[in-house]
Amino acid sequence: MPFRVHLAVLLLALLSACATPRGRVRLDTGEGPPIEYRPPFPVRAVAVGAGAFEKALTDLILAAPLRLRTSRQSNWVRASYPTSDADSRWQRVTDRGFGGFCEPGPRRGDCISLLEDVMGLSDWDKLGVALALSLEPLKASISRAVEDTLAPQLFYSVIATGLVTWAALAANPEPAFTKAAAIISALLLIYLGAETFLELVEASQDLKLATDRATTWEELGQSGQRFAARVGPSIARVLVLAVTVAVSHGMTGGASLLAARLSTLPNFPGGAAGAARVGVTVTSLEQVRAVSVSGGVITLALPSTAVAMVAKGRGAPPAGGVQSWGSFSALKRARGPAGTGKQWHHIVEQTDGNVQRFGPHAVHNTENVIAIDEAVHQRISAYYSSKEFALSGSQTVRQWLSSQSFQAQRDFGMKTLIRFGAVP
Repeated sequence: MPFRVHLAVLLLALLSACATPRGRVRLDTGEGPPIEYRPPFPVRAVAVGAGAFEKALTDLILAAPLRLRTSRQSNWVRASYPTSDADSRWQRVTDRGFGGFCEPGPRRGDCISLLEDVMGLSDWDKLGVALALSLEPLKASISRAVEDTLAPQLFYSVIATGLVTWAALAANPEPAFTKAAAIISALLLIYLGAETFLELVEASQDLKLATDRATTWEELGQSGQRFAARVGPSIARVLVLAVTVAVSHGMTGGASLLAARLSTLPNFPGGAAGAARVGVTVTSLEQVRAVSVSGGVITLALPSTAVAMVAKGRGAPPAGGVQSWGSFSALKRARGPAGTGKQWHHIVEQTDGNVQRFGPHAVHNTENVIAIDEAVHQRISAYYSSKEFALSGSQTVRQWLSSQSFQAQRDFGMKTLIRFGAVP
């Protein structure tokens, strides 16, 4: 009998452990206890194919501003570099961005011969080398994406440094990401979901442990191969894109620029669909101050304005989950009439400028488009078409509002709904 009792206790303990949810997301706004958000439907990683990855990376890099400055007036500035085959271009990635290493054999140029000098590399350099080797399947796509830019080596270095920095932070026992690394992590969460995001963090931790112990080229190569096999090419592509989004513009454009760039990413679950995955308003992604991981719980520090209504328990999604569409007509076909005496209303208006700046999915979704009384909708539309000198000067309210960020427009739209008695 005692044996059976002990066995039952053990089984209950195991079942309790298995039942503990893994990959929970907490949204900490600093106002009261954190909101623990669980998506209304199972979240699977969004796949990114090779062709879509190369096109998106090319678009991101070619759109990045590149300033040229010379120390003396009237001097020529070298604005382009010769290109060659993919292998030599990828060699420059590893040489300049990951600390520098040579293939086994005679020493060439200023690269490091790992067969002789691997013990002299820092832990950072070894992590960079292994990470570069794990991205070997992507090297041709990355090479083609940057070869037509003015300074390919610059972009190699920027992307490589961003990748190593994020991986090094993820490798900590309880990772904490801030600034650009927090934006990268939030974007990864939207693309991958909490469960797969945790797997990527754990893979980074195992990679760091393996590279710290590595004393030979072969061991570094094996650690990179294990990381690549565990992560897979699709997740690796998402990681490269997330890093490029965050570092190519230095996060200097605010919400509108970031939202516009996110809308160009392949298969991006933008708008309300992205918010439903982690509970964060995608158009307020730049407001994520920090992302931390502890005990399988992912905590995002952000202002309350960046928390999606679905996470706050407002604006409940339909049975199929929060949805977004590429046009208003598509939304109406899917959702049907707004109801008797009601009309569909965009909290952030569906102007051509807004759709172009923020992307259609950020505008036409079940979080931004709500059904309100027809008479109230007409009064709000008339108000937006009017001029309010103290607010918009000689412009109409709509013209003045169109120059604001997505979040500013949304905050104004919510206040307007309250003002006219149509709080969702």
